[in-house]
Amino acid sequence: MNATTTTNVRTATQAERRKARAVGISAAVVMVMLVFAVTFTTLSLAAPGGDVGGPDRDHEVGGPTPIVMVAPVATQFSILKPFCDVDIQYNATLRQWRSHRAIAIGAPEGTAVVATYAGTIESVRNTIYGTEVTINHGNGLQTVLRSLDRNTNVSQGDRVERGQRIGTVGTTSTVEFTNTPHVRLEVLRNGRRIDPATYIDFGDK
Repeated sequence: MNATTTTNVRTATQAERRKARAVGISAAVVMVMLVFAVTFTTLSLAAPGGDVGGPDRDHEVGGPTPIVMVAPVATQFSILKPFCDVDIQYNATLRQWRSHRAIAIGAPEGTAVVATYAGTIESVRNTIYGTEVTINHGNGLQTVLRSLDRNTNVSQGDRVERGQRIGTVGTTSTVEFTNTPHVRLEVLRNGRRIDPATYIDFGDK
């Protein structure tokens, strides 16, 4: 084999190696892109509405079943003051402007008040907002019902079901809607007050 032939063979071999290397790199890139695409698709399917990050914890507690609460007062009620954590509102009793991170529900005194969702009675106590019952639903979700009549149907540690009677509408609050029968409903998720309408359909009340 002469020098020219040897050079040609070496050049061809080097070209084949470069080609093989390029093919290998391309295959690796394609594989990485496929893995990324499969992972992204799996996460998207796992989250409602295609949001990466898992289930919507605003509407679930510890499982895939959406939470649907019931209104604490079933009939003859009206919304005296809606939830608002942005704009401040005037509290005539305290004569202060403040946010209202609850829903004030007006109803005739003595009207039954029920648990909005299943849980355990965390506390029953008297505060400036009146007789107060706190229900722990688990996984960081709580409801607080205030301004109930002093005679409640539950005690700390009791297990209650959705719709179970826990007391009646009262006038025990001394700082809001004084002498107006109502229930102040608060919903807390991980210690932060959120709009109860996230879980309860109050209709056109």
